[in-house]
Amino acid sequence: MKSRKLTFVSGILLLMNIFVLFLLAIGFLAAFVPPDKNWLFAFAGLVFPYAVIANVFFVFIWMFLWRKLFLVSLIALIFCWNRLTTYIQWDRSAPEDGIQKEKVKVISYNVQIFDLYNWKSDHISEKGQNILKLLKNAAPDIICLQEYHAGKRNKVDISDSIERMTGLKYQHIEFVKKDGENMPYGIATFSRWPVISNKVVDFDNNPINFCIYSDLIIEGDTVRLFNVHLESIRLSREDYLYVSELPKKTDTQEIFSENSRKIIRKFKRAFINRAPQARKIAELINASPFPVIICGDFNDTPSSYTYHQLSKNLLDSYKESGHGIGMTYAGSLPSFRIDYILHDKSLRSLNYKTIRENYSDHFPISTDIIIH
Repeated sequence: MKSRKLTFVSGILLLMNIFVLFLLAIGFLAAFVPPDKNWLFAFAGLVFPYAVIANVFFVFIWMFLWRKLFLVSLIALIFCWNRLTTYIQWDRSAPEDGIQKEKVKVISYNVQIFDLYNWKSDHISEKGQNILKLLKNAAPDIICLQEYHAGKRNKVDISDSIERMTGLKYQHIEFVKKDGENMPYGIATFSRWPVISNKVVDFDNNPINFCIYSDLIIEGDTVRLFNVHLESIRLSREDYLYVSELPKKTDTQEIFSENSRKIIRKFKRAFINRAPQARKIAELINASPFPVIICGDFNDTPSSYTYHQLSKNLLDSYKESGHGIGMTYAGSLPSFRIDYILHDKSLRSLNYKTIRENYSDHFPISTDIIIH
């Protein structure tokens, strides 16, 4: 009787493990399948880290119940190890002995328009002020900002404030265009070194998200710096509220309501639209005559097609010198890294950090880059 019960429980566990391994496999493959060809894999990419956690659970279970299945689950984890290191890193602090050249400190930060909607009259909000103070205290050499705002009705000049507080006098700022006119928000790059040329990279049918690149002369070397803001999911406040309340709902009909379907459609649209955007930037990276640094908000995880396209010929500064769980989205939805600093293989990065301050719905990230 006892043996029969154990067999039944083992059978249920086996079915659950098979399902987890299936999720792990398609989540792993999500990086290679273009979402504009098959968007279902992109959703599996979101599940990948949770499938890893579940599979670790089964490794320990089968260690005591069934040794052969223990090996299957363990091999699956080993196979996914390189992908797993894009989500979590142990201490990778690299030695700085022998470094002769000056370190270039780079910050990438989606500033959520400096908390504009909480400004009072002509005065920037407390969160907006804290963002500016954070940028000053970090003492960066290069700042890449997404969801940048120029200032409310031109009475608050953000670029002047950043230049004054950080000493970064060279800049490349591009704004969203609507009906032929510049809106006061967009993407901004600030640099300690001169910008000798720059370009805007527009995306089809999307005036909100785009990319810029700036060619900088750093210590006699030319570097091409990309500042990227890829397709946003564009969830409304009502969407976030609905998701936050979802765990409390027990009615199956409510879980699969029109609200749920609407959120899924937004994710699907974003997955599909990001694919050609990522390919376009990847082509520009490959064609660059100079070493490349790419910063920005990819709005996608390390298991995504987007990340794979943009990182396949570059190094990820988090993997090079980061530690801990990579998490850059500070909003209410659970997420992992969606903000990145990548760089050419001829460059070296040290001291990657995620600055966990809740002044925006993203955490700023920074790293020191050695220009060889």
